[in-house]
Amino acid sequence: MRKKLLISGLALFVLSAIPLFQMVREVVTDWNLNIRYKVEQTYAEQGFPTTINVQEIEVKGHLIEIVEEQTGKKGSLTLWDREEGVEAGDIVRIHILVDGKEVTQADEIWLSNRDRGSRYYSWLDILTVNDKVAIVQRLTDDDEAMNDRRWKIIWIDKQGDITDEKTSYQKRNENPLAVRLINVAGTSLMSMGYYSDILKGYHQFSFLCYIQRELG
Repeated sequence: MRKKLLISGLALFVLSAIPLFQMVREVVTDWNLNIRYKVEQTYAEQGFPTTINVQEIEVKGHLIEIVEEQTGKKGSLTLWDREEGVEAGDIVRIHILVDGKEVTQADEIWLSNRDRGSRYYSWLDILTVNDKVAIVQRLTDDDEAMNDRRWKIIWIDKQGDITDEKTSYQKRNENPLAVRLINVAGTSLMSMGYYSDILKGYHQFSFLCYIQRELG
C-alpha cells in the first residue's frame, strides 16, 4: 500500500510540475513588470481612466490625432452589439498622427455603435509607460482565432523619437511587456498570460479541479 501511495504521489508530482512551473513563471513575470514599469491609460471620463474615446489628445507634450478614413464596409455583429440591439459598426482605416506627422501604416478597425464603452474599445488605446507613450492597436478583427491575433505598438520616447513594433499571440513569450500593454489597453479581447494562459479564467479553474480530483 505504501509503495502504491508513493508511486501515486510521484506521478501526481510529475503531472503537476509543468503547470506549477507555468503558474510560478506567470506570477514572477508579472511581479518583475510591476517593479520596472508604471503603465497607465492617458484618457479619463468622469475622473476614471478608460479606453481612448476622442480623436485628439495631448500626452507628455505630444499631440496625438486619430484620423478615420471610411472604407464603406461594416464589421460583423459582435456579442455586445446584439445585447444592445445596435447595428454593426463601420470599418475605418486609422491614420495615427503625432505632432501633425503620420507615424505608421494605416490599418483597419471596427468602430463601436454601442452606448457603452469607447468608440475604439478593444481596438486602440494610448498608454504611458514610465516616461514614454505607447499607442496599442489590434491588427486582427474580432472573428480571428486567438492563436492568430496580432498587434502593433507605437512608442514615443521623451525626445519625441518614434518607433513601432509588432507582436502576436503566438510570439507573446518574446515580449512580456507588450502582453502587459495589450491587456491594459483591453485590445486582447480576452486576457492572456505572458507565456501561457494557465492563470486566466477557465484554465486556472480546470487545473485546480484536476489537482483536487487527483488528490481524491
